[in-house]
Amino acid sequence: MLEFSADRLGVQRCGIFVELPPLLRELSFDPESVLAARAFTLNDFNDEDRPLPFACAVRLIDDCARITGLRHFGLVLGLRAKTSHLGLIGEMLRNAPTLGRAVVNFIDNHHRFVRGGAPYVIEQDPYLEQRKERLVIGYRCLIPSLPTLQFQLASVGAGISFVRELSGLKPSEVLLGCGASFVPAAEVQSLIRPATVTYDAHHFAMVFPAAAIAAPVIGADPLLYRQALTAVHGYWNGVEPDFVDQVRRLLLPVLLAERSHMRLLSEAVNMHPRTINRRLRDHGTTLRTLVNEARFDVARQLLKNTDLPVASVASAMGYSEPGVFVRAFRQWSGLTPDTWRKALPLDISSTADELNALGGSSA
Repeated sequence: MLEFSADRLGVQRCGIFVELPPLLRELSFDPESVLAARAFTLNDFNDEDRPLPFACAVRLIDDCARITGLRHFGLVLGLRAKTSHLGLIGEMLRNAPTLGRAVVNFIDNHHRFVRGGAPYVIEQDPYLEQRKERLVIGYRCLIPSLPTLQFQLASVGAGISFVRELSGLKPSEVLLGCGASFVPAAEVQSLIRPATVTYDAHHFAMVFPAAAIAAPVIGADPLLYRQALTAVHGYWNGVEPDFVDQVRRLLLPVLLAERSHMRLLSEAVNMHPRTINRRLRDHGTTLRTLVNEARFDVARQLLKNTDLPVASVASAMGYSEPGVFVRAFRQWSGLTPDTWRKALPLDISSTADELNALGGSSA
């Protein structure tokens, strides 16, 4: 079993990926050929408990979108998710007393089956939208430089499916951290009605009224819930993330909040700020370093996948002045944000030869 590190491959429990070969067949593509390009076989996707290298799984979904020409492939895949794909975690969620408790259980135990990404929840998110009384449930990939767009779309689709299965609720709004030019608006809207779709958002996330946390989980069994809570501690990948990785998993909602990073982290890990600083120093880093890493990672995702102007990206990262963000980005990358964005490779669609070689059709 691979040990998690945010700057290494990470690991992904197969789970929803068992649906990938059938989806490719439905789209008239040969899954064996598509999987072979990433050194996978069909057998790698017939067991939900099988570990997959996280980075390879992320790149595979990106391949599938490019090869099939389905630019929202990740969303389509995610919408096929069921809590049964989550194994014991899914049993826990199905028997939680409320949707809010299920979300907390999912976040608290996510590291047990995915090491490379992290879900998060933000309540009353005034920093982004100046709107209160709403619940934002989002997902962030933790490993930089991966083509994460399709994986994050898949996380949104899976989240929509899980919440609907558990509570019957649908999001009032879906936030996509990409522009409509990257993912066709008509196709996305048709899949997630009646939710409003907001492009060029700072999150890949679902939005619900804050009161949704009290919604009961349909058919929950308190006894099965207690049993799952006990059993989950030894489930699947039992290696706990180290303290630095725990902090990394918490940083996105912290970055997008009005209060200080340290105060929010202190509340999240139930630890005095001095203790947090000391433990980070013991691991050879600082909170400022981790915050800057997270800012750089999220800034690159927004510059790559959205049409947001640089000033809006700067604001999303908590900079009061765009010039300060530009100087920081140049220090991180050696380029200004505009220059970095212009240097991105063009998104070249698959040729007819590629499609035919993989058993598909360009039609």
